[in-house]
Amino acid sequence: MRRPVLAPLNQRIAEMQMRATRFLVPLLAFLLGATTSAHATSVSPMHLEMASVGHAGRSQFTVANTGTEPMPVETTVKRVEIEEDGTNHQSPADEDFLVFPAQIIIPPGGSQVFRVQWVGEPNLAASQTYMIGVTQIPLKQPNNKSVVQVVMAFGVVVDVAPPEGHSDLKVTGAQIVTDKKGKRHVAFTVSNSSNVHGLLDNAVVTISSGGWSKSYSSGEIAQGIGIGIVQPGKRRVFTLPGDLPADVSALQVRLDQPKQ
Repeated sequence: MRRPVLAPLNQRIAEMQMRATRFLVPLLAFLLGATTSAHATSVSPMHLEMASVGHAGRSQFTVANTGTEPMPVETTVKRVEIEEDGTNHQSPADEDFLVFPAQIIIPPGGSQVFRVQWVGEPNLAASQTYMIGVTQIPLKQPNNKSVVQVVMAFGVVVDVAPPEGHSDLKVTGAQIVTDKKGKRHVAFTVSNSSNVHGLLDNAVVTISSGGWSKSYSSGEIAQGIGIGIVQPGKRRVFTLPGDLPADVSALQVRLDQPKQ
């Protein structure tokens, strides 16, 4: 139920809100590829790991308003399907979560904890990925005063795992690609044959060719690739940061993950 302090919204505000919501689509793609921050606002954490049963079915995140004006926000939930190239498709899924508060005004210099409760199917067959969108609602100006308002939109990625199972990430291919600046990089394909999502940002990736090798720590992977979600039964292509030496041709890629 909407809080009356934020309603009614005029048509102009509704249009701005729609644009902010559409902004969440490229934002999610960016979140899945790298970390980000927002001006005058911080969201922490930006990725939640949850489960469909037990205590892990509850979590929370915090939104801080570091600006000088009150910030009214509302939340929405979308289910996300991630393609091999990292593009994603979203569909409404508010019925799978209880997010409280759904709508609130965060005062200047203040923060708000949003509590997240899974209320979807407890016996999930396979992991599901969601995005909880936090969208700023423009304040209605008195006497129809015309002002420019910057509308912020943020996304918290949520992975919900089934009661049983473990991810099974394997490197199934690798190639050298060249960017627009002529630099050469390693692009490798990771498949996940299990019913549980896998994350690349907690793995160590090692590339080698002959007597040459280079390892990327989980921190470097998180910085250069992002969360790196590989959904159940799918595969993803990732490109490693940093350019390859000119004499590297045939190469191998090894993926090492912590024991589960």
